[in-house]
Amino acid sequence: MRKQELCKGMAQRITPSLSSDRVSHTRNITASEDAIIRLMEAENEIERLTSQYEEIVCEISAVLSSMENPLDEKLLADHYLKHVSFETMAAKEHVTKDCVYKRHSRALDELETLLVP
Repeated sequence: MRKQELCKGMAQRITPSLSSDRVSHTRNITASEDAIIRLMEAENEIERLTSQYEEIVCEISAVLSSMENPLDEKLLADHYLKHVSFETMAAKEHVTKDCVYKRHSRALDELETLLVP
């Protein structure tokens, strides 16, 4: 995403030189084309990676949904898919962090039994 932002910035800086308005004394069209191409490539790569990420999330969600305890499923989904911290979960559930850590450990143990044949 940083690469995309960098390329966008470069494209925005050079776009006026491609218009009919004269902005500077030099017109490096090759650099402009290169920046636009890099921007398009970065956007395509982000789109590909986003699609791949969504597929992985679906696979993980399917495995988590087969867990016996819905609270364990929610804990793992919140932490690994929604990136919620243990501290936030503990505060939200009105329990200690230690309690969340223990539940997490048990949930991972259950998950491991589901994944290992």
